[in-house]
Amino acid sequence: MKRVCALLVCLGAAWAMAEPLAGTQPLTGTNDLSDAYLSGLDRFTLRETERIAAERSTQWRRRLSEGGPAAAAWLVTNRTELGRMLGVRDARVPFDAPETLGTLSHDAVVGHTETHTLLRIRWPVIGDFAAEGLLLEPTQSSAIITNIVHLPHAGITPEQVLGLTNGAAAASRLGFRFPPSNCRMVVPAVISRKKSKYLSELPDLSRKPGAATRGGRVMTAREFVYRPAYVMGRHVIGYEVQEVLALIDWFRAQTPSASVQVEGWGDGGMLALYAGALDMRIDHTVVAGYFGPREALWREPIDRNVFGLLRHFGDAEMAALIAPRRLTVLSTPGPEETITRELKQGEGGAPGELVSPTADAVDREVARARELVPSDGGGWLVRVTEREAADSHDSAASLAGGKWHGATVDAAACAAREARLVKGMNAFSQHLIAVSPAVRHAFLADLDLSSPAAFDRSAAAYRTYYLERVMGRIDSARTTALNPRTRVIEKTAAYTCYEVVLDVLPDFILYGFLLVPNNIQAGERRPLIVAQHGRGGTPRTLMSLQNGGRKTYHEIAPRLAERGYLVFSPQNPYVFEDRYRQLVRKANPLQWTLYSYIHLQYEQMFDWLDTLPFVDGARIAFIGQSYGGKTAVRVPPVMPRFCLVVATGDFNEGIIKMASTRYPFSFALVDEYEMFEFDLGNTFNYADLAGLLIPRPFMAQRGHTDGVAWDEFVGYEYARVRRLYTRLGLSDRTAIHWFDGGHEIAVDAACDFFDRFLKP
Repeated sequence: MKRVCALLVCLGAAWAMAEPLAGTQPLTGTNDLSDAYLSGLDRFTLRETERIAAERSTQWRRRLSEGGPAAAAWLVTNRTELGRMLGVRDARVPFDAPETLGTLSHDAVVGHTETHTLLRIRWPVIGDFAAEGLLLEPTQSSAIITNIVHLPHAGITPEQVLGLTNGAAAASRLGFRFPPSNCRMVVPAVISRKKSKYLSELPDLSRKPGAATRGGRVMTAREFVYRPAYVMGRHVIGYEVQEVLALIDWFRAQTPSASVQVEGWGDGGMLALYAGALDMRIDHTVVAGYFGPREALWREPIDRNVFGLLRHFGDAEMAALIAPRRLTVLSTPGPEETITRELKQGEGGAPGELVSPTADAVDREVARARELVPSDGGGWLVRVTEREAADSHDSAASLAGGKWHGATVDAAACAAREARLVKGMNAFSQHLIAVSPAVRHAFLADLDLSSPAAFDRSAAAYRTYYLERVMGRIDSARTTALNPRTRVIEKTAAYTCYEVVLDVLPDFILYGFLLVPNNIQAGERRPLIVAQHGRGGTPRTLMSLQNGGRKTYHEIAPRLAERGYLVFSPQNPYVFEDRYRQLVRKANPLQWTLYSYIHLQYEQMFDWLDTLPFVDGARIAFIGQSYGGKTAVRVPPVMPRFCLVVATGDFNEGIIKMASTRYPFSFALVDEYEMFEFDLGNTFNYADLAGLLIPRPFMAQRGHTDGVAWDEFVGYEYARVRRLYTRLGLSDRTAIHWFDGGHEIAVDAACDFFDRFLKP
């Protein structure tokens, strides 16, 4: 009988725990909902990629079919947008002619043929950055009728292109010819994907003198340049396109009647395509080993990642920007490469792969390009098959067919050249970081500081800009059916914890924990706090230690519930390490970030919370730790429903943190390759984003031993927040809590801040 009673008690407890929240359906199943959530986001994003590509193609066909001024204006707008995406936005340095590079040990003249002299050259591009390469100068310069820029694939040197040394794939030369006697050719050096370990310029001052240097990861040279450039609205691609355009400046100034041809294979073909699309002075663009569908851009090396590219362009649309000028697509094999990510071997760079476009894929993209342009423009687009390129290949006239006299190549000099290019590009990015406070100040000049209400009105345009252009908004309509499913997973004397799942979009769910105090009276509405976990966390991370909580969160969710607050802890995408990083790779070409998903699911969350009779919709606050602290200064500022925000374990001088290669705590030097947000450095730092919360209260927390940054940077950035609140007469609505601790939440201080503004 005792056993039967015990069994009935257990069954009764199990039945009670299974009871859903009133107004919701029972949540069933035993699958890992965090895993299901992230897997669903992945499927959703891949499906959206196909949808956006189809809509893009339809829109381009419609706009170009209008013809006349309307079509011309469409092309100008998109050419401008492409330049912005690639970071081609800096004035180039004018020059009369390239500088020849000779030293006591290396003559500037590399060698001669019967028709050309080969010279090592350098030319200014932007700021103090200068490009380098080889110049094939005709013996009779006055007879030049064509200027050619030949762009190698990353990792192939100009010397290898011209056959002076071995190492260039045979396919890289198919369809390309050694210039005739009346043509000049420049072969710029393209930065490779050679891996190196990159360390900060300064030591870690938070460690004891003499302690081992911390930080620094192995990554490719191109990724090292890409990371800080991307944050500053620039790109390794854009820097190299600028090299090409600087040469065209020179060509057009010196030989204005000569035609200009830009050609390349692999990455060189990519650069040629971008350059041809951007610069109307290029008469003929030749692309080999690259042209094709771009919807799998996320698989390619991260240095090819362009924010928002697929929302506006595929390769066919790029070709349409070239028309009616000549474009030749060589359907020759492209490079095949795999970039590994071995964390145990100190590799922090992103994985990626290059797969040669198939002939069928090239044909489909060429056909799509021809469909976009109403007429063929007199045969502007020519596709050359691999067989045709091979049949026309004359080894004596190939790029490597020059009969050199006295040519010498020093491998060490080639390596030193690449090191100079990497250093020069990164130095330009670091200069942009240094001057970025003034750039952001000018960008934010329209904020009205005359009153809190005037500021709030003027900030609306900036909130929209950040949401649309920097964070990225998912424009798919949310499902109207919330379909809430819940189940009780914990019941204490103080609260009941429900596991919650809502539908957002097909394959896109919202998952989290809702803690409801047990002493809520009928008709009573309580304030709710959204408590957000950090990287690698789940809703359980914020629970009690015996219930799976993480120590650095100090059981914040149950402690808030015990103080009488409703608490909702949603699952955010930054979980399962490289799986979420690959989600960012898929999102970026759509002009999305991780915060795009978070923004959309929070919108759905608010709609659901509005249906709960015990939630006070005017008193919904936010606290986030670590990656959740990043979320705190990015998402609530554009969501006025959040009435108060606390950012912990992250707030600091965010642009230096993200893009500087000087400091050891910078993301530019570690293995979190997804952290970089395009153009953030020219628009919003942390203080600027926190300012968009005004007049809502804001608190930052900083543990002195938190390795996120140094106190000095946190203090500097928060001082800007406090100054803004003070100028608007709102100094009592902001605070920073300093404490002797690390990467953790100071729960008592947060609770005091909540109590001050959320309780009567």
